[in-house]
Amino acid sequence: MDKPNKPMDKMMDKTMDQHTEKIEKELNFSDGVIEKIAGQTVHDIDGVLELSGGMMSQLTDRFRDQEDPTKGVDADIDNQEVTIELDAILEYGKSAPDIFEQTIERIAKSVHQMTGLNVTKIKMNVSDLMTKKEWAAKQDSPKEDK
Repeated sequence: MDKPNKPMDKMMDKTMDQHTEKIEKELNFSDGVIEKIAGQTVHDIDGVLELSGGMMSQLTDRFRDQEDPTKGVDADIDNQEVTIELDAILEYGKSAPDIFEQTIERIAKSVHQMTGLNVTKIKMNVSDLMTKKEWAAKQDSPKEDK
């Protein structure tokens, strides 16, 4: 087997750096990517039962078979700064301020890790408080006919 040539590897790295130095670089993300990251992250937080969209989201849900990870999440990127708005149903009996703090920490970390962008504002609108039993019953009820 051939052993890697260490000096050659270093020379190739320098050559690659010289070639990429002159390239203008720009990495952009759509709002939907940020919404997906935030939505997926929030689903793992204890006390958040669901992210629920507004009336338009509820209408389009009737025609979907799968859960949309961006449902209940609105994101906006402006000059590399991210603002996020969430519409959530939280678990009755849990501390909404504690859930919100966890949400802020986890979303900011996830968005930064995956995109390099900084979250500057997170707003959470709590549309309902439900027990797990109430929420489960709501999930089991059949959707209206398509």
